[in-house]
Amino acid sequence: MIAVITSTLQPTQDKSYFNFNDRLEQTKNGLLKLQEFNFQRIILFDNSDSLDYSQLNKLLGDFSFVEKYHIRQFQFMNKGLNEALLLLNKLHHLPVDTPLFKISGRYYPNENFKLVTPELLLKYDFIGVGVDFNKRVSAFTTRAFFVKNKQVLESTLILAIEEMLSYANGIHGIQSFFKSIKNFYKPSIGTEYQISLEQAFARVLKYKKNYYMLKNINVEGYVAGAAKLEFIKD
Repeated sequence: MIAVITSTLQPTQDKSYFNFNDRLEQTKNGLLKLQEFNFQRIILFDNSDSLDYSQLNKLLGDFSFVEKYHIRQFQFMNKGLNEALLLLNKLHHLPVDTPLFKISGRYYPNENFKLVTPELLLKYDFIGVGVDFNKRVSAFTTRAFFVKNKQVLESTLILAIEEMLSYANGIHGIQSFFKSIKNFYKPSIGTEYQISLEQAFARVLKYKKNYYMLKNINVEGYVAGAAKLEFIKD
């Protein structure tokens, strides 16, 4: 199994409680925690627009056990969209038919974290934590999850992005029904809003019906964009 970290060490659009040095130290802590587990490889993908590969490699120079890749990527306000595009742009660096553990940068596995068995990932495409999966509006925690291989991840990311961008123009109830009638007579371009990556993943996974839900995946860390300290445990 390969650990894949998605990272934005230096975001261009950010109202984070944490400064750059805080984010760097949190990322380093996460990498050290991942090293404690039996991953075949640990790979970090970073999309900071204000960094390049040489700068990233220098910042993480002491972490020779981590494979580092960088892409200068335009940063949308929707951070989930940025993360999905980062993964799609860098999946070609991963081998086929190999299980993955994806975790967002600055989060880390806690003392209760365990790798899922290979047998479970042979049976299910995704293993992670769902929120309100028995309700119409639900979410799948994308801070951390296990996925069968990069092929499954790629197809799911493509569908999730399509859901994020198209949801606002669909009919999901009375209000959206009347809005669609209004738009028919008074067309507009773009979308009024986008759903989150977590909501889009939930919609795709519930459609595909090949997932396994955990009560906890046992990762934790501080929310990046919090105006005040907010510690998350999944």
